[in-house]
Amino acid sequence: MWMRSVLSRLLICVLGVLIFSSISFAQDQEKPDQVEALFTRAQTAIQEEGASVDALNQLRADLDAFRLETSTIVNDGSVQARTIEAQIEALGPPPPDGVNEPAELAAHRSELETLLAEANRPIRQARERLNQVELLIEELDRLIRRKSTNRLLQRFPSIFLPGTLSTAFHEIERHGSETFSSVSDSFGSERFRQNRAQRLVLAFLLAVLGVAAILVVRPVLGRYFDSHFEASHSAKRYLWAFLANVSSLVIPLGGVLALATIVPVLGIQTRIVDFAGRFVFQVLLLVVVANWMGHTVFAPNAPGRRLVTLDDGKAQLGLRLCQGLGITAALELFVEALATGLIREQATISVLAVPILVSVAVLLWFLANLLNGAIESAQTQEQSEDATSAASGIIRFLVILLRTAAVVSVPLVLVGYVPLARHISDATVMTVATLGIALFVYTLLVGAIRAIVSRGKKSDEADLPLLPFTIGSLLFLALLPIVAIFWGAKPSDVAEVWRLVTVGTQIGEVHLSLGVVFSLLIVFAVGAGATRWLQHALRDTVLPRTRMDSGAQNALVTGVGYVGLTLSVLFAVTAAGLSLASLAVVAGALSLGIGFGLQTIVSNFVSGIILLVERPIAEGDWIEVGGHSGIVRKIAVRSTQITTFDRHDVIVPNQDLIAGTVKNMTRSSKVGRLIIPVGVAYGSDLKLTRQILETVASENESLLNYPKPMVVFRALGDSSLDFELRCYLKDVNTLVTTQSDLLFGIYEGLTEAGIEIPFPQRDIHMKNVEN
Repeated sequence: MWMRSVLSRLLICVLGVLIFSSISFAQDQEKPDQVEALFTRAQTAIQEEGASVDALNQLRADLDAFRLETSTIVNDGSVQARTIEAQIEALGPPPPDGVNEPAELAAHRSELETLLAEANRPIRQARERLNQVELLIEELDRLIRRKSTNRLLQRFPSIFLPGTLSTAFHEIERHGSETFSSVSDSFGSERFRQNRAQRLVLAFLLAVLGVAAILVVRPVLGRYFDSHFEASHSAKRYLWAFLANVSSLVIPLGGVLALATIVPVLGIQTRIVDFAGRFVFQVLLLVVVANWMGHTVFAPNAPGRRLVTLDDGKAQLGLRLCQGLGITAALELFVEALATGLIREQATISVLAVPILVSVAVLLWFLANLLNGAIESAQTQEQSEDATSAASGIIRFLVILLRTAAVVSVPLVLVGYVPLARHISDATVMTVATLGIALFVYTLLVGAIRAIVSRGKKSDEADLPLLPFTIGSLLFLALLPIVAIFWGAKPSDVAEVWRLVTVGTQIGEVHLSLGVVFSLLIVFAVGAGATRWLQHALRDTVLPRTRMDSGAQNALVTGVGYVGLTLSVLFAVTAAGLSLASLAVVAGALSLGIGFGLQTIVSNFVSGIILLVERPIAEGDWIEVGGHSGIVRKIAVRSTQITTFDRHDVIVPNQDLIAGTVKNMTRSSKVGRLIIPVGVAYGSDLKLTRQILETVASENESLLNYPKPMVVFRALGDSSLDFELRCYLKDVNTLVTTQSDLLFGIYEGLTEAGIEIPFPQRDIHMKNVEN
């Protein structure tokens, strides 16, 4: 049954993963007779379908071992064959049709090709065997799944059927009488009477030790560690949390083991003890782990390390619910152990399963309600971002899972689907325990690492922002195979997935595996890091000591970044063993997509490269384009960022800068011309007006002395005599301030000289005006 074998299945899974990842495979093939015998057994088991699931799993494991050895031979190839291939390659390509090769060279080539075919014969045979064993494993997996499903859907007599209760009670009464008689015989045996005093004293001491460990030592140590945890505000508080958590697991485990030893010490031997004794450790472990999970998640005596937001009373209730689930799960495992050979009637199994599974469902429902209340409490209180995102998400999932399992398992067990109801119930309990452990480890690691890194800072939430995601992802990947096994996946399925991930799979001409992906990512990360370091060195150390302007420096740094990332991609692909030629089809498809849908993006990208190479504009230039005027801040791959004088960022596509008209005020020089129009009234002194304008310009330090400022009489306007003051700025970036200063000076000079600045005048003629 499922619960009975859960630990063994996990152990098999771990061993399978270790085998696939670290075993040193043999290079010699199996003897033909052994291989044929293995294949014959597999074919017979598949055809007859009479073997048990355990026997089929063992047969599949044997085929797996042979597949590993054969795969190694196929993947490694033959050293002799590679040597001969090198010799043939040294001879050069064979001549085309119609061209005769020298006889000696042709004979040598033919001899080498014969030797190559002989050297490749073991590889060809291994490949044939590999294809055969792959087919047999696939058929075995299909048969195992069908048998497992049939066993899971087996229907026992429902307790509502007539005769079920009477049959079960009769067998239970018979086993009870037999057990009572066996216990009486054990206490009345000569062996017990010879060492009665010693046995009773030792049993009493074990009872005292077990009870003291559970009821005295663990609570005292737990309160001691919890008090230090609550009082500490440094990284040591996570050490105290760890010690409190471990003490709630180790000490009760020692206590229950001491209590379980009382039975063999007294020498009690019954059939029930014989059947259940093989699973006594698993039964006790379930009780202890459930108690430990209650103290870990709810922590009644330590609100600071409580993983859910509850008051002390509800936290104590959560602990009791976990302990109740542990006891019921242990009773269920005990019944499963008895069903392996002691209980004969299916009605008895069904009757015994009903109260246990119904109790589990009730406990799961109450636990779901309790956790749902914790979510509501967390939403009303101020919680950290990690607590509201990670912990609340896990708890919501648990609430849904617990309620679904509670609702589904009760009707199933009542109508007789005991294995299916037991599977759902057990898988739910084990999943809850696993997620509780994951949540504790997640909280402990994130908190401890942040506390160590922050080193007394006021807030450590901003430190290591990707740490919660990284630890959460690693825990998810580590626990996913375990949870899959809880819900029915076989260890062989998990091992098969691990083999595909590590050994890889062939997609066309590309071989993808975990090693290939890691190599690709690591080499690219190293290349990208080296590129960033080189850009930093150029920007901060090398280029400032040269005579290059800032625009040329930025263009060079950006170009180095593009080249470095491109080379990183090429080196990563090569280091991963991927052939660039195999990407030709993908490149063709991408080029087609680029031709139709990515024209604008490619055009902007090419324009950006042209801007960096040709440098018609550079970072820091003052340009006008598309009605916008501002300073170039950054030239990127697709667009250029311009900051206007209103402090607005304008994103201009690079294509507009290359194909359109751009006015660059600072490309070749920062010198710029400033023209100020001035109008004076008719009848004003023209010479005095010119003198005032020239004097104001000569006194301004922002203007160049050569070419000197110039006053031009432009026109006889409608209302004024129009002059222009033309001058050249030392720095065009001071245009606005210089223009303002000149206008102030011109207005003051003209006013002091009594020269009028007229306003527009118009003569209005009115016709046919009636009085």
